Amino acid sequence: MIVFRNCAVLLVIGSICSFIYGIGQLHVEVEPNACRMTYMFGEPMFARVHFAANKQFPNYGLYYYYESVRRESPLKSRMTGAPVIFVPGNAGSYKQVRSLASVALRKAREHVETGVHLDYYTIDFDEELSAVYGGYMYHQQTFLKHCIRSILTLYRQPSPIVLIGHSMGGKLAQSVLTDAEISQHINAIISISTPLDQPVLNLDAHLGQFYVDTHTQLSRTRTASKPTNSTNVCQSLHQKQLSEERMASQELSPKLDNVLLISTGGGNRDLLVNAGLTSSQFNDLHAMTSAIPRVSLSCDHLSAVWCLQFMQVINRFLFSIAQRRSDDTVIFSSNKQRNMHSALSHFVRRRPRQQSLVNLPSRTNWHEERRLVINKFFASGLKSQYHELISLQRQERYKKIAIEALNVESDENWLFGCEAQRHNDNESLTCDKATPLTHLIQRLPNAEIEARSIAVLDLHNLRKTYQQWSHLLVRLPPGSQRTGYNLDIYDPKERIVDIRIPRWYAYGRRTAVNETLQGTLHYKLRVAELVEPYQSLRVHVEPLQCLQPNYRITAKLCVPWAAGFERYQTLTSPDQKPGLYVNVPTLMPRHYNTSLNPVVLDLYLDPICRYRISYEYSYADALSRIVLQYYGWFPAHLVCVLLIVLRNQLDKFQHVGSFNSLKPYVGYLQYTSIYLVTGCRLLKKLILNLKVFPEPEPLDYSINVSIIIHCTAIGISILLVLGLWLALTLYGHVFYRLALRLTRLSTSSSNILLSIMTHLPITYGILTIGVAIGASSGLGLLLAFVFYFLMLSNAYKDYLEDFLWQKAADLVKLTTTGAQQQQQSEDQTPANTEQPLFELDEPDTETDSETEALQEAQPAAEEKSDEKAAEFCVGLQNFPFHVTLLLMLFMLLLLNGPTTLAWLRSRRHGINLPDPSLVTNVIVLASLSLLLQLRAPQKLRGYWILSLVLYFCAGCVLLYSQAAVYRLNYVIAGAFALLAGQQSLGCLLEKLLPKYFD
Repeated sequence: MIVFRNCAVLLVIGSICSFIYGIGQLHVEVEPNACRMTYMFGEPMFARVHFAANKQFPNYGLYYYYESVRRESPLKSRMTGAPVIFVPGNAGSYKQVRSLASVALRKAREHVETGVHLDYYTIDFDEELSAVYGGYMYHQQTFLKHCIRSILTLYRQPSPIVLIGHSMGGKLAQSVLTDAEISQHINAIISISTPLDQPVLNLDAHLGQFYVDTHTQLSRTRTASKPTNSTNVCQSLHQKQLSEERMASQELSPKLDNVLLISTGGGNRDLLVNAGLTSSQFNDLHAMTSAIPRVSLSCDHLSAVWCLQFMQVINRFLFSIAQRRSDDTVIFSSNKQRNMHSALSHFVRRRPRQQSLVNLPSRTNWHEERRLVINKFFASGLKSQYHELISLQRQERYKKIAIEALNVESDENWLFGCEAQRHNDNESLTCDKATPLTHLIQRLPNAEIEARSIAVLDLHNLRKTYQQWSHLLVRLPPGSQRTGYNLDIYDPKERIVDIRIPRWYAYGRRTAVNETLQGTLHYKLRVAELVEPYQSLRVHVEPLQCLQPNYRITAKLCVPWAAGFERYQTLTSPDQKPGLYVNVPTLMPRHYNTSLNPVVLDLYLDPICRYRISYEYSYADALSRIVLQYYGWFPAHLVCVLLIVLRNQLDKFQHVGSFNSLKPYVGYLQYTSIYLVTGCRLLKKLILNLKVFPEPEPLDYSINVSIIIHCTAIGISILLVLGLWLALTLYGHVFYRLALRLTRLSTSSSNILLSIMTHLPITYGILTIGVAIGASSGLGLLLAFVFYFLMLSNAYKDYLEDFLWQKAADLVKLTTTGAQQQQQSEDQTPANTEQPLFELDEPDTETDSETEALQEAQPAAEEKSDEKAAEFCVGLQNFPFHVTLLLMLFMLLLLNGPTTLAWLRSRRHGINLPDPSLVTNVIVLASLSLLLQLRAPQKLRGYWILSLVLYFCAGCVLLYSQAAVYRLNYVIAGAFALLAGQQSLGCLLEKLLPKYFD
């Protein structure tokens, strides 16, 4: 047991250090912000749209964006552009539309001949914190519907609307599809860094219910797409569209399936909404900004609304689906198939149409190459077109060919397939006609340089599909820039490396490829058993020998079960930060076989170097991902620890005057709660099989994550109680002054109020419950916490003063008793004086009476001392118990912080917002006042039953409250009610049946 205790201590310390290291690592391995700022070419102006609902929502507003020298509002005339509504998110401003709208205005002016332009509208939600308080979502949803109806009245004919939502605004935009009247006017929805299917932190019941309602309605009216055991998006070059059969398989699905839903994520720079939350099962298309053509960078949560590269892509897409009508008005196309093709071209990869045969001139530079590896460059460019024929007839084992063109425009057709013939004049091989293969070329991002154009083709499939072809043709255009191409024909067995992610306890680097050949262009690593978002594999690509000092490697990561999460990264040095990390955004589906469908990492190498490719388990990145992905579990684990500590403190009463009675951290140095983490995993399987109890949260993650989070919670609980101990001892007066400022009470009034609450705590409950019902339950909790802290601080100071005086008195008494005993021993020692030889014994009446009195007083003093030693610390003297209750009250106060802030903001406009935790908070306040009135905890029987119930509550926290954080309110309220009920019943029974309790 001692060995296990030492191991538990080391585990807690290691978990805290790991968690802190993970937080620091989040800001180390992050790529720099490469977004270019969007600038306005005119003064940004906002014209307010007035409609009847403005009176119902006085703090909201709808605005039209324009840039003009004149101050005249354009809303005075009929609108003619295609309407776009920008929906801001959590604490977002309506002015964030400036970047999107300014780019659209500039694009419309540059292509004025087409007559296509967009009308951008934006909504002012008063910068409300909708991500942490769900009561805002229903208000904002209603106002958004009013805005859509009002915008439709500004046009001669109803025009379909595109919604662009950032953060929680994307979820709002998705939720209006549940209204059949509104959804028929929606053409497309683009969400930017939005948690679509589940919130980042589910802090209140209203937010969770909003997500549930939206999901339920969309499930009935729109086709959902979930990954299955056979899903493998890495086998195709782009995301597949939903078939018409699947669209018609559900009732009413065609109505909402006509709406195009596009979601985008920011990547590893977005620390607020991780990538796995930005996709939805109801989406038609998902893309990460690092994989979007012409963007190819990661955006943080705020820069996603002003990043110029990203804003240009969104507006290019909107202009591509906009059409000009005969009356000079512009609308968005209602052809979803066409819109989907355009979205794939702009957000996933450019898909040029496969063109018909192209006639080629025969009197130009024609050459033929039969080598397997070619690196051909023209440093000074070309004066005329250069044609290179590559034979398709190779040995059987050479099945793959990789071709890269250098410095070739993206629209240039440079790769063809053709049937070569010999000319009689010079006996050279040429092709009269050729078929372009531009649709098979990949445009790979290449940092700040022009994107790389690479095609990886299957020679066997080409020969089988186009039997008449004999050669591939590379055509390089003329120009003054350095140009050329790289060719690599290889056996795929030599270039595909299958690896497994090492176990977390496996330390050290492993070699995947010891040395590549000079001229190698492509390698593929297939990673098996990479199944959880926190796992991370670091891949090292080290150049061994290079022909030139500068090189570039492009890495492409594809997760087979997660469509739209392709990630690109360019490497230019072995020590580059961030390094090349392989991880997955979402948990692998159940029963998915990663050996058959592994995570794929394609490495497009620079052929000027030879490389060594190795890999290792990345502890640093894994810890940072644990912090980023699972920090929301921390409140549940902390409450679980507090419940276990409270359970351990119930039947342990310290003696008055003992040194242990001064320690408020008694019970916190424990490790038994770790047993509960492992036990709940087994209990979860039992609950799922029995199907009697409510189904636990579907968090099928490794136990390593739970252990790290839980051990960190144990360590944090110890730090909290030590900090609270310090505050109670040294800074009670400071908090007292702060409380006076918050409550605006005078010193005399506060002293009277505090004295009344200390001697009659039921008034404490009446006051705080009155504030909770009359104003805000969070405000009532704040008031209760302040007074509870002050009461506990005063009680601790009084007890500490009595303790010190008692010890000083005992020390003085001990000193006095020692002096008396020494004097008595000196008196009993015979003096060196002459005594008579014989002396008659005469009774000394005074000495005998004193001795008898001492003998009679000694048992009485001992009995009194024993009674005092047997006295237990009850009421506020049981500091560990009340410190734990204070920490639980503090946790409840933090959970209700967003609701309190929402109430404070709503007071300015006279809006009544729902309080989701009013009932639970009133129960806590009533229970706490009753506990103080009963001077709890008392030395009663039956604590073992309460201990079992608290243990059960701690298990429910881990099973049902890790993701749904708002459920902790019910658990904490239940714990307070159980304590109050047990103390009340115990005291009542003790008075009714005193003999039984004696």
